[in-house]
Amino acid sequence: MLKGGRMGTVLVKKRSRSKRDDAIVTARVPVEIKRQGNAVLKKIGSTPTELVNAAYRYVLEREELPVEARELKPRVIRLTDEQKQTLRDRNERATCVVPESFWQGKSYKDLLEEAMREKYEALA
Repeated sequence: MLKGGRMGTVLVKKRSRSKRDDAIVTARVPVEIKRQGNAVLKKIGSTPTELVNAAYRYVLEREELPVEARELKPRVIRLTDEQKQTLRDRNERATCVVPESFWQGKSYKDLLEEAMREKYEALA
């Protein structure tokens, strides 16, 4: 940039913006798909930039393009013996057996109604 003054013209180097580690991607998308897509992205609290980054990560991880949802095939995940045992252990700890005496001859619905009635009576 040239700046003039009394003593002559001085060449002033314009400061460059800080270097960035990202780039701009340009793509053509049908207008209606873009409009609807942006509406959905806004609804889910996301942005087109996040969408493009997610698409690039997908391609990097799988080395293929995403396919339409109707074409998706279920992926088979094989668990190791250790992972299977970990799941069994978790299930055993999480399983709760209710003793017969708890039910007192009542159905689940009866017990639920009774508990709700008690709760609402306490609020009154």
